[in-house]
Amino acid sequence: MTGSALLLLACGAASAAVFVPDGQIRPDDFTVLMAVDGRASDGLVPFQPGSHAKFYLQGWRRPEQQVGWTVSAATAAQYEAAVVIRRTGRQPVRVELTAAGQTLTATLPAEALPWWDRLHLDGRLVLPAGPTGVTLRLTPADGAGEFDAQVHAVELVQPAVRAELDRRALALRADPTWFRQARYGLMVHWTAQSAPLHGAPLPYDQAVAAFDVERFAQQAARTGAGLVVFTTAHALQYFPAPLAALDKALPGRTSRRDLVADLADALGRRGIRLMLYYHLGAANDTEWMRACGFWETDTSRLFDTWRAIVGEAGTRYGDKLAGWWFDDGSTSYYYRSAPWESLARAAKAGNPQRLVAFNAWELVNPTQFHDFCTGEGCQEPRGFCGVIQPGGDGRYPRGTHAGLQASACLITERDWGHFDRETPLPNPKWTADQLTPLLQSFVACGNVPIFNLEISQEGLLSTSSVELFERVRAGLR
Repeated sequence: MTGSALLLLACGAASAAVFVPDGQIRPDDFTVLMAVDGRASDGLVPFQPGSHAKFYLQGWRRPEQQVGWTVSAATAAQYEAAVVIRRTGRQPVRVELTAAGQTLTATLPAEALPWWDRLHLDGRLVLPAGPTGVTLRLTPADGAGEFDAQVHAVELVQPAVRAELDRRALALRADPTWFRQARYGLMVHWTAQSAPLHGAPLPYDQAVAAFDVERFAQQAARTGAGLVVFTTAHALQYFPAPLAALDKALPGRTSRRDLVADLADALGRRGIRLMLYYHLGAANDTEWMRACGFWETDTSRLFDTWRAIVGEAGTRYGDKLAGWWFDDGSTSYYYRSAPWESLARAAKAGNPQRLVAFNAWELVNPTQFHDFCTGEGCQEPRGFCGVIQPGGDGRYPRGTHAGLQASACLITERDWGHFDRETPLPNPKWTADQLTPLLQSFVACGNVPIFNLEISQEGLLSTSSVELFERVRAGLR
């Protein structure tokens, strides 16, 4: 999960490799200029540097600070510009973007919430053919006073291109009614790193073969959850089923048993929909980094491999696979100016009504080409910034997630996964008296919470957590 202790532990020390953008302006899509990739003034430092993810620059407190990039366009054209920014406190901040002798501006007003925002700058930027320097500056809007801001990125896109991409994204959206009617779901991080309750872990293929699907499905059914998000690749690139595309890229990372198909059948018999979590790669998996071209500036190999893996799985499982939960949308896909439309279409292979989401973490929505907001870091039934009202359709009415079905992803116990040997599964952090009103509020707002439960390598959930949800579900009837 983005920003979590789990991924930081998985990544270990800072990686020697890093993705270097090509600086090319994309005439037919969005171009993302990451703040952490620019030439930054003293005092501007990256948040959580050194992993496979890129976050934002923090420490922006002085008007003389700036970030600069060099970009190159094949032909001259007009571009809209937006800055992904967050400001601590209520000081109004003036944003200035300068390129080719032009300066676009906008002000983040005092009444703006202290949350991540996509601030659209006034006017159009005419970029000439060839290389051009681009500079971003922030100043107090009233000319005096202190401010404290963080910047994630600058986005550039031609107005007509943006309008056409929006149109195509909306046409590709799936109907999330079933998702909202499910009321709440479970997520489990069952991976190649999962630990058994006792003894040494089994090798991955043996662990897949030994996973007790019926017992897991029975536990899931007792919770009353309407969906399960089951993790495939996370930290290490493995997949719990035969998968030719992954075997082609890196042999030895799949299993003989098709655990996904068995889960879909067992959960489906109990009226529970199956979704899959997938991570495109983490820095500690050096074999996968080399195999997929993770660090290459030309992203073709990485995304061709991604589309092959995701598309093969989607085609095989068809209607039995109800959705994909793709992690690091705003922190790994985004900085590569990802080909979102082609990724979304591959993710819907075999089921055009399959729900797809690229995790934004606490940042802005990274793309229009998905169906719901994952809500990692959201603890509020009314969603990020509290804009969702009870009795509505569960979609964000405004903000960067506008139009997307809301969900939230919450840790139920101690961590995302069960990775410590000889350690019992933990108790939940809520009592029934605490969880019941929280879940009732989520349901009233149509915001679908997905509760992450630790799971052992044997496929066991915490008995106390299952019993908690059994008690709480009675209060929702």
